[in-house]
Amino acid sequence: MRRSALLCGVAAAAVFAACAAPEGVRPKWTLQASDFAPLTLRTTKEEVERRVGRPFLTMFFPRLEEEVWDYRYLIGVRTYVAEIHFDMQGRTRYTATYPDRCVTGPIGCR
Repeated sequence: MRRSALLCGVAAAAVFAACAAPEGVRPKWTLQASDFAPLTLRTTKEEVERRVGRPFLTMFFPRLEEEVWDYRYLIGVRTYVAEIHFDMQGRTRYTATYPDRCVTGPIGCR
């Protein structure tokens, strides 16, 4: 009895966690570092979205004239962030990957 209640609780948590992400955003446990490897300079936003899905978070920096898309993914049990920086023409300027500093928060500590 206790075991089935635990399984139901875990299943409910998984369902609610999946609902928390906006539509089209892949959960972090489905992404891998290798998903970002084919992204090179000048890759378009459409190509990035086709390969890895919609970003978890987008930011626009008018003074830098760039837009940044954030993705979360797992390596083992550790959460990592992949940032893709686009120029004003919608092409990849550069990418950055680093361990998430605040894995308990939905967006991370910024």
